[in-house]
Amino acid sequence: MLALGARVSRYAATHSGQQLIVALSVPRRDFAAALIASGWVMTRPAPTLAAPLDILRTAKRGVVVRVVTEREVILDRFTRFNQTTDPPRLHLSDTLWEATAIRAVAVIDGVERDFPRRMARPHLGAIGRIARLGNTWDTRLAAASVDLGIIGTCSWLRDDFDVFLSREGDECQLSKALVEDLARATERGTAYRVGFGHGSLLDVVLPEIPKASTAFTKVYASARLADQLPLPSVLRAVVLDGSGAINHLAEIETPVVVCILDRSVADETAAENIVQMRNTRGEPVSVRTDLGWRPPAGVEALAFTVAL
Repeated sequence: MLALGARVSRYAATHSGQQLIVALSVPRRDFAAALIASGWVMTRPAPTLAAPLDILRTAKRGVVVRVVTEREVILDRFTRFNQTTDPPRLHLSDTLWEATAIRAVAVIDGVERDFPRRMARPHLGAIGRIARLGNTWDTRLAAASVDLGIIGTCSWLRDDFDVFLSREGDECQLSKALVEDLARATERGTAYRVGFGHGSLLDVVLPEIPKASTAFTKVYASARLADQLPLPSVLRAVVLDGSGAINHLAEIETPVVVCILDRSVADETAAENIVQMRNTRGEPVSVRTDLGWRPPAGVEALAFTVAL
């Protein structure tokens, strides 16, 4: 499922003007949407940012910046950059940071309220190392683009995101900052959510939630989707998780749509809608040849394109 998310991302990058629809029939829907979304996010091109000091030297007072440090991601208004101190210091409306603590920074357009926002910096685990995201992770967090949507039952999706993924034999490697945070949490007797060497799907998918300072994905409840259509034009892909979401297929205009059909639910309406669209408007696409993906045991797949 991770590989499928990566394959449709690469396909979308080389094919324009058409909508790719991939339909999967799975024994149960559990984790499918979260894994496909993770594959999409990990394969998106990394943004190119100048060095933090170069950006801060030219930033204008009052602009919104997203700052990534070893422990946090902060979204706030830029106040000034003081280069007379050693080391130089970044002044935001709510905090002050030494330049040496800043891993990446980006000026963000289109955000006008709800400042400041702060969240713990997502830590890459095994899946991040598999995808070799380490060198670009901070710039991805700073200049995050929300180009993926997931439509389904929100409570089920939250449970799917809140799991850790690893591969056999992968050693646990903790950063110095995480070790210190764990020590403080232990002293206070408080719980600390951590996957050690594993990778949290939540930290990769990064759904957009209130007060989040960075995000990669929008999550919609299928039961209330009609009130939020049309979807934002910035979305490049949508995962429709279950029959309730797939019933909106004709109203989705993103370049990529992945439909997940749950065979444990006795409802064939969604499957019939997909087949009808393929037969009346679609051009077939080979899942194995054109997408380069082989469905695992127990999973059936078909793909086709329609004109946008």
